Amino acid sequence: MAPSSIVTLDKHGKEITTVGFNRFGFDSEVSIDDLRALYLRPHYITMAGQNAAATTTAKFSKGHTEYQSKSIYHPDSNSISYTTLTRFTPVRLLAPSNRKRILVTGGAGFVGSHLVDRLMLLGHEVTVLDNFFTGSKTTVSHWIGHPNFEMVRHDVVEPFMIECDRRTIKTSFMGTLNMLGLAKRTKARFLITRPEIYGDPEETLTYGFHRQDGVDVRVARIFNTYGPRMNPYDGRVVSNFIVQALKGEDLTVYGDGKQTRSFQYVHDLIDGLIALMNSDESRPVNIGNW
Repeated sequence: MAPSSIVTLDKHGKEITTVGFNRFGFDSEVSIDDLRALYLRPHYITMAGQNAAATTTAKFSKGHTEYQSKSIYHPDSNSISYTTLTRFTPVRLLAPSNRKRILVTGGAGFVGSHLVDRLMLLGHEVTVLDNFFTGSKTTVSHWIGHPNFEMVRHDVVEPFMIECDRRTIKTSFMGTLNMLGLAKRTKARFLITRPEIYGDPEETLTYGFHRQDGVDVRVARIFNTYGPRMNPYDGRVVSNFIVQALKGEDLTVYGDGKQTRSFQYVHDLIDGLIALMNSDESRPVNIGNW
């Protein structure tokens, strides 16, 4: 059973009750309890042919609202079947004029799923486009069935309801090209996240659409990010440290140990992405801790 009371403190020892911010003319704050409910939603496993809950019972309650999912284990075939969530975390009620329709490519991945959570809690309509090559349906399964949420299994290297000239573009550009074409056709604002490198070809392509076709673009260069849903075996230093610490092993530091890296928590990154998307800044913006 999850703890009945979980308190998160900032570096000054003050309790953190929300993530996001309410300034610069827009409000992106959501309750940290609502986010925690997405990570710690209860899951009940029952054995086929039995009425009583068995094997695992995890519970997380917020007030009088309980979020739960259920699965049934079938021992004969060593398989498990899942039910869909019947209750959803409360989302903000927005007027139609303030509610945006947002397409998140790669929305089932590590960073993308956190962005989806925040946008859903803020009351927007979100469509996730993902081929699940590295992402997983489980990261956004808690929104399946919600009227504001849609998930489409699709690879962005293939056109998604758009028409565009591909003759002079290499195959490696097709995902970004197709999404830029969609933004151009629908006059939508386009946000692309890139690693903390310069001279990136997809970034160059993005600014080509901005200058030639007037596409409203935002470019975020993101630093190393960690947090819930990160792949513990992706080979990155934070993942390695966590796995080694949990196993009681020594932490592995490569090189002479004098190198420095910038790390940021995933909620801080989402704050930065939302702030950038709502700003007038079209130049590349580095999002990270210095």
